[in-house]
Amino acid sequence: MNITDKDITEFQTLYKARFGKDIDRTEARDKLSKLVRQMEIVYQPITKKQVKDLKEKDAKKQS
Repeated sequence: MNITDKDITEFQTLYKARFGKDIDRTEARDKLSKLVRQMEIVYQPITKKQVKDLKEKDAKKQS
């Protein structure tokens, strides 16, 4: 993902609102890059097959 100047500015605004601290563009870019990378690693969309398998397991448990 490419981080734009708009993304950095928005992150700075959100960071200030959450933590009450202003951060410069360099620090904001660094923190935002790390956050995006963490989300890429953690977030894994569930497949249709996984949904089907979960529904089958639930149905068996309820029987």
